[in-house]
Amino acid sequence: MSLYQIKPLDRSHNEKMLEILHSAPIITDGLTICFDRQPDIFRMAEIKYAPYHYFGFFREDMLVGFALNGYHTALVNGKPETVCHFTDYYVAPKARGMGFGYKMSKYFFKGIQDAKYGYGVIMEGNNAALSYIGRRHPRYPNLPWSRIINQLEVKIIMLTWPINSSVKYKIRFARAEDIPEMVTLLNEEHKDRLFGMIFSEQTFENYIARRLGITISNYYLAEDRYGRICGVCAAWDCSSFKQNRVLDYGKRFLPTRIGYKGLSILFNLPSLPKKGDLFKDITITDYAVKNRDQGVMNALLRAIYADYRKAGYHSMIWGSSSDDPMLQASKGFFSQSVISKIILCGTRPELIEDGAVNNYLPYIDVACL
Repeated sequence: MSLYQIKPLDRSHNEKMLEILHSAPIITDGLTICFDRQPDIFRMAEIKYAPYHYFGFFREDMLVGFALNGYHTALVNGKPETVCHFTDYYVAPKARGMGFGYKMSKYFFKGIQDAKYGYGVIMEGNNAALSYIGRRHPRYPNLPWSRIINQLEVKIIMLTWPINSSVKYKIRFARAEDIPEMVTLLNEEHKDRLFGMIFSEQTFENYIARRLGITISNYYLAEDRYGRICGVCAAWDCSSFKQNRVLDYGKRFLPTRIGYKGLSILFNLPSLPKKGDLFKDITITDYAVKNRDQGVMNALLRAIYADYRKAGYHSMIWGSSSDDPMLQASKGFFSQSVISKIILCGTRPELIEDGAVNNYLPYIDVACL
């Protein structure tokens, strides 16, 4: 019998999984950060996927690593597909280099629902994880074909100096009766995007109900001068199921720290978290604006910025693929970008060849990463 085995996990493993997660922080030249998931690592998977499967990497009877494959419906080439997201890959230091990624391969696309497409997101600089991409091994024929197709750029917008509200658009909170127009905007935004979401009035209500800490009143709407809704986005405090815990600050983040410290004195802002503490942040999600107008998106961001700055938050988090012109809506804010690689996977090599999928602004749900 092999010293290492793969077994399915359930909540009885929650504490050990969190311990492993804490032993495997993300290290970049800007930050060393733990994407913590206290108190229950399973909560986020339940919000996003149906079904999902955690698999553990055991050395004899000791859990030393784990990974998640979660299934959801998304658009590929404009059509609904069941896709698999491979994520939450963590291995304790003593078990690294033992081929967990290869051994996991036969479980990658296997679940209650099979998927022929999958995807993952790997932070730039995580060379150990990136080393698996585009490689195959004769001993592991179930390893999916994979390649990097794009970059995810996440903006960490620091809530610092006061910013004026838009004078061109009226911003207000959404109400239940706004859902039909919100759904129309969201479908228009997502219909051509790789891994775009599909909305209806009923599924949107169900979607909100599944998400911890968010209601219809967390959605902001932009109206033009005629009172027509022209933009929507949600501001979601995800701290009930995930937290960004700072373990260390690197050289690249030093200018941000210096600038923020000066601004905190000037504007009476909360201090940046000390090592081991959490960022208090809000995530921008479910955004869509008519004609992808950057001015409308900027107006929405300004309104959220003002509200959560007053509430004592450190930052708001918003992202899209690096080639998305919409990211220009963040101009004028004090921000830091975090770049990750977007990986496309397939059960057959022709599924991931150039031109096989419409690689238009791949959509990654930043709130559930």
